[in-house]
Amino acid sequence: MTTPHQDLVAALYAEAAAAWPGVAVEPAELLAAYETKLAGEDPPPLTAAGAAELYLALACARGDTEAIKAFDREYLSIVPVALAGMRLPTATVEDVRSTVRDKLLLAVGDQPPRIVDYAGRGRLKGLVQVTATRTAIDRIRHEEKEVELPAKELVGPGNIELSLIKAQYREAFVAGFAQAVAAASRRDRNLLRLHFLGGVTLEQLAQMYGVHRATVVRWLAAAREAVFGATREHVAEAIGAPDDELDQMFELVRSRVELSVERLLASVESHR
Repeated sequence: MTTPHQDLVAALYAEAAAAWPGVAVEPAELLAAYETKLAGEDPPPLTAAGAAELYLALACARGDTEAIKAFDREYLSIVPVALAGMRLPTATVEDVRSTVRDKLLLAVGDQPPRIVDYAGRGRLKGLVQVTATRTAIDRIRHEEKEVELPAKELVGPGNIELSLIKAQYREAFVAGFAQAVAAASRRDRNLLRLHFLGGVTLEQLAQMYGVHRATVVRWLAAAREAVFGATREHVAEAIGAPDDELDQMFELVRSRVELSVERLLASVESHR
């Protein structure tokens, strides 16, 4: 006599097999995988999407060529899209994709490939996206420190905010900003780059770093304050202007802080 979930898995098996033509998984294999998952602390719902994921994952785990091709086509193809906002070199994106494939499909010691653990909830594409983003973040964290650039390299015709600054402040401002960015911590530079240049949302950053959204908000605010604070100190030393004039100039830039950071960071990035 079969149990209700065995009957449901048997029904889902046919749909899963149809979803991946050319990929073979025995009904007993899918049922056994579900039995293990259902006996765990967080059993997955029995859905067609979850069954299709688990079916493919089981085939990938044993090295089925057609299954791995299907995984590359249906899941790893989203990696370049997920990383598009980071503006990474093509070679880096391909390296991240390869790393994600290895993380999910290769066994580690006696442990089966992670894809089998993760599949079965209909959220495998989201997992691939998160894994790719975290992998890319790890690579960025290990990059060499950004080089400090000559002030003249940072000024572009599109920097509207800089054109509003008095001429005698402008060179000191961009030089100070370059130094402040170079002196910032890797995390602060990465947060500013990803949020302002890459368009990565606060929620995505929170997920990448494994913290609450409010924490990311505080980190970004502190990073901006640190950069502008260090820039102001440089301008004060270089120009020797009265505090009230400096306050007025920085209030003008700060009121357009997102555009200022975005454009100035873009200038730094383009000359790295």
